[in-house]
Amino acid sequence: MPHPIDILRRVHNLSPERIDKIKSVMQEAHMHRGDIIDGQKQIIANSYYIKKGAARVFYIRNGKEHTVSFAFDDEYLMTHSFLVKNINTTFTIMFLEDSDIVYVPHIRLHDVLNDIEEINQEETALFLNASLLHYTAYLEERIYAFQNANAVDRYNWAISRYPRLLECATITQIASFLGLTKETLYRIRSGKY
Repeated sequence: MPHPIDILRRVHNLSPERIDKIKSVMQEAHMHRGDIIDGQKQIIANSYYIKKGAARVFYIRNGKEHTVSFAFDDEYLMTHSFLVKNINTTFTIMFLEDSDIVYVPHIRLHDVLNDIEEINQEETALFLNASLLHYTAYLEERIYAFQNANAVDRYNWAISRYPRLLECATITQIASFLGLTKETLYRIRSGKY
């Protein structure tokens, strides 16, 4: 998935000044392993493009972490809390390794894009929906993989979908993501399942 600025460059012939204005709204940041983006306030206001690195989204319920998704190099990271603001669960993004990210603040970016004559309303909507479309495609892939697969197939899907998953995530995080117990995941990995 290309960097959000690169998408705009491909679609429009924008001046360097306009690109700089858009860049000023999309903040880039370096996150260290273990850093978190906590709570719905930040997550609802932004989607995140991971230029390089790895992260996971999780929530805690009844003292237990539940991993919702992972994202690696050149992927968008967002949660459904971006869409559903009246949920009771607070999502957290945790970086699994040093990561370079881009905050994509949808409302502020919408206003900036609407002020640029070369970009019309439809193009603005398409650009802002890029991360949402990416997330929707991911959800469809995951639903299909989980509905049509046993525990071993789900594990194999996750490993092929995220080749660096075992390097970055713990067994507990992977098991939670797959809806398995740690013990089942250990048996799958050892070939005893």
